[in-house]
Amino acid sequence: MGFQDRDYYRESTFGRQNQSQPHSIIFYLIMTNVIIWVLDFTLLKGHLTELFALRTGDFVHPTQWYRFLTYGFCHSAGVWHILGNMFTLYFLGRSVESRYGGREFLFFYLFATVLGGIYWSGSNYWALESVRDQLTQPEFRYASLSSVVGASGAVSAVTILFALNFPRVIILIWGLIPMPAFVLGILIIVMDVAGAQNQNTNIAHSVHLAGAAFALIYYIFKIRFCSVFGHGTPKVRHYEQIFSNKRGDAYSDHRFDYEDDYEDDSYGYAPASKTAEELRLEEENRKLEEEVDRLLRKISQFGMQSLTPQELEQLRSASQRFKDRR
Repeated sequence: MGFQDRDYYRESTFGRQNQSQPHSIIFYLIMTNVIIWVLDFTLLKGHLTELFALRTGDFVHPTQWYRFLTYGFCHSAGVWHILGNMFTLYFLGRSVESRYGGREFLFFYLFATVLGGIYWSGSNYWALESVRDQLTQPEFRYASLSSVVGASGAVSAVTILFALNFPRVIILIWGLIPMPAFVLGILIIVMDVAGAQNQNTNIAHSVHLAGAAFALIYYIFKIRFCSVFGHGTPKVRHYEQIFSNKRGDAYSDHRFDYEDDYEDDSYGYAPASKTAEELRLEEENRKLEEEVDRLLRKISQFGMQSLTPQELEQLRSASQRFKDRR
């Protein structure tokens, strides 16, 4: 995939990071995968893959369930497997991380890895069980040791989530073929569905499809792991990060807004009456947030370059106001 020109997906618009900020989750995920791959096939002679790869029979052996996660950090010896996954994760994952935040992105990535592994191992195991009577014991044991490695399931989930959030962004496939992100997402799913029908392939298409399905469910139902696991904070806003770049270009209109949870007077704690000045400020802030929401949606659909100088100044001013209010 290539990214260039004004109307195409490029670094200046999506996923850009300030050089002074800490490395993103994407950076650590890529480094973890690369380090494991290099160590495994230079010093350890593939022993890490043997220890971490997910096998069909692991589905019914709880002591091996750690492999539902670890397989996603191992890759085959060929360089193209890890290169393709990490390349896609880097170019598409940064925008997804910027939209949802680093911690949320990490939860999403790890859950996609685990769910893809569970689906692959479970579906393969039950398919094997269905023909067990036709196999000898050695044949059954050999088949149960078939394995899968790679981050492809999680990367597929990231790709589909990118396509859902930025459907109109044009991606240059192999640097030559322009394609809207939503078309790429559909094409990937169609190819994996077709590939899953081929019993002779060595590509785990079912893992890819599980990742894609998870991304779709995550997006449609607005799942937020940080909220579920208690890491959310009241009234979290990403507006001020547009220019401060604490976690990247957070141009998202996704916000975790819990303030309504604190306005329930069912226990006798009725909110105090507000003065005219407080009401005026609330109305002013509401209008400001609505305008910022509109600009953020415009950025997510058409890129930062679509803003006029006046709109950019509005965002900068709003960013400063949100900082001053904290």
